[in-house]
Amino acid sequence: MDSATAHDPKAGEKTYYAQLGEGGRRHAKAKPFSDADCGKYLCNMGALLLMLEAPDGKRSLLDFGCGTGWTSVFLAKAGYAVTGVDISEDAVRLARELAAEEGVGGVEFLAADYEGFTASREYDYVLFYDALHHAEDEQAAVNAAWGALKPGGVMFAFEPGAGHSGSAGAKHAVATFGVHEKDMPPVYVWKLGKRAGFRRKLFLPLPHEAGRAVYRRDFLKIAGAGGSGAKLWLEKVWGYFRAGTKAGRTGRSGLVVMWK
Repeated sequence: MDSATAHDPKAGEKTYYAQLGEGGRRHAKAKPFSDADCGKYLCNMGALLLMLEAPDGKRSLLDFGCGTGWTSVFLAKAGYAVTGVDISEDAVRLARELAAEEGVGGVEFLAADYEGFTASREYDYVLFYDALHHAEDEQAAVNAAWGALKPGGVMFAFEPGAGHSGSAGAKHAVATFGVHEKDMPPVYVWKLGKRAGFRRKLFLPLPHEAGRAVYRRDFLKIAGAGGSGAKLWLEKVWGYFRAGTKAGRTGRSGLVVMWK
C-alpha cells in the first residue's frame, strides 16, 4: 500500500484489484465458485432471485460496487438487463472479460464512483451486495440509488452489521489495501434511505445466515436423533428468524429492502 492510498481510502478502493496480484484477481474473477464461502454467495443470490419479479426480457437492475462482476453476470444469466458499476477500472476490465468469456449478453459495466453516479435510464432494482460499507459518503451512494430507480423501484442492501469495522478481516483490508470498512447495520441503512426519499422498508435476515441456521452440517445427526434435541434445534431456528426480522433494532447484520 503506497502512502497516497494510506491517506485516501477512495484511492485504495480504486487500486484494490491492482494490489491483489494475479492470483487474487483470478480468485475474484472466478467467484463464487473459487471462494470457500461459495455456499453463502449462492444462497444470497438465490434468495434475491426469489424476491425479484420475473425478468420477462425487460426487468433492469443496477449493481453498485459490482467488483469483478460475478453478481452482475449471475443476474444477467437469469435474464435481467444489468448495469454493473465499480470505482475500480481494473475491476471493470475483469468484469467485461468475465462476461465475454461466459458469453453473457444483457450486461454492461461502467467504471464510475457510485456516490456521484447519475443514471442515463431508470431501473427496476438497485443492488448493493457487500458494497455500501465501502462507501466514503454512504448517504450520497443511497441518494444515487434512489435517483436511479423507477417510481416504485426497489433497492436491496446485503450488508454487515454493527462491529464489522472492528473485525479481523476488516482491519486487515484497511491496513493492507487502504479501503473503507464500515459498520452498516440495517437501522442505519434505513436512516440513509429515509433521508434519500425511500418511502418504506423491510428488514430480513441475511439469507446465508438463515440458511446456516437450518441447513447445518450436523443437521442430520440432530434431526435424526429426534426427541428433545430435534425440538431444541427447531426452537433455535424459529428464534433466529424472529430475531432476523428485528435486525434493524438489534444492530444485527441483515438484508434491507427499500421501496422508492
